[in-house]
Parts: sequence; structure tokens; C-alpha cells
Amino acid sequence: MEPDEKFDEKILSLIAEAVPKKYKKAGITKDMRLLADLGIDSLGLAALVFRLEEIYGISVDDIDFGAGLSQMRTVGDAIDMSRKLMKQAKTAN
Repeated sequence: MEPDEKFDEKILSLIAEAVPKKYKKAGITKDMRLLADLGIDSLGLAALVFRLEEIYGISVDDIDFGAGLSQMRTVGDAIDMSRKLMKQAKTAN
């Protein structure tokens, strides 16, 4: 498995953890909508960012991701944003 695929799998796992019980599904795909299909709202997205901080030991304090959060609509968007956050965090440190 490529490093990018492992990262994607980890993000999918984090997203699955954030899904409210009534929205739990067997398989989460990149084209699923975060709010409509999985019930993940802006608070859930913020929690995902904080989990990234915790797991990868990065600090997002100096990263401007506010506009990016509002543009995340699908699981694929969340994976892409997570990659950008990781890249920005690495260059900021």
C-alpha cells in the first residue's frame, strides 16, 4: 500500500469514528456527502482536524483552514483538506 493510500485509509477511519450512530454505514466512499449522507456537521469537521493534530503531532494553530472547512462537502474533500493541512503543518514547523 502506498503512503497516500495509508493516509487516505486513516482519514476514512477517522471520518467513520465521527459519524453519528444513526448514520453509521457499512462502507464509506469518497463521494459520500459529509452532512447529508454521514451526518457530520461543522463541529464534526473541527473534531476531525483536532484528531489529525493529536494523531500526527502537528499544530494547526498557525494554519488558515477556515475557508477550506466551509468548502468540504464530501469525504473526498475531507481527505484532500487533510492532506493540505498535513503539508502546511510540515512546512510551518
